Amino acid sequence: MRISIIVAASENNVIGRDGSIPWHLPDDLKYFRKKTEGHPVIMGRKNFESIVKALGKPLPNRENIIVTRESTYEADDCEIASSLEEAIMYGHKDNDKEEIFIIGGGEIYKQAMELSNYLYLTRVHAWIAGDVVFPEIDPEVWEEVEREEHPADTKHKFAFTYITYKRKNRLHFEV
Repeated sequence: MRISIIVAASENNVIGRDGSIPWHLPDDLKYFRKKTEGHPVIMGRKNFESIVKALGKPLPNRENIIVTRESTYEADDCEIASSLEEAIMYGHKDNDKEEIFIIGGGEIYKQAMELSNYLYLTRVHAWIAGDVVFPEIDPEVWEEVEREEHPADTKHKFAFTYITYKRKNRLHFEV
């Protein structure tokens, strides 16, 4: 099973500000939905709560798995895990899914960098102020395998690029 990170980050690696995404890129939201629908998605509690605040519900058509240290935390129609490794095991239990997505936030991404095989980065071409950042991508570990540019336009204030990275050395996560 492939364990993948999917993230949008500014040039200075900002991914969040005040509990939300500091830009609105409709095509990137469509890209995120297309990539993750039908797959388990793993996220931290704060990220989950920001999604529910924005959508009024967990992400539809995906198995939502929340990582939290709060042992009494509950969320309807979601799995709760006490660690990223436990969350990956929940996502792995349904063997017909070929890919699990790590969708944030910052602390979960830091932990996932060691466990992931693929990284889908939307690089937002702007320097943004924020309070949550994505870890640096080490070129010794990650190899770029695909790139697609998108210019700014009337619906997209910033230009952005979809970049797919693959781990250079094959990684196996034992479940």
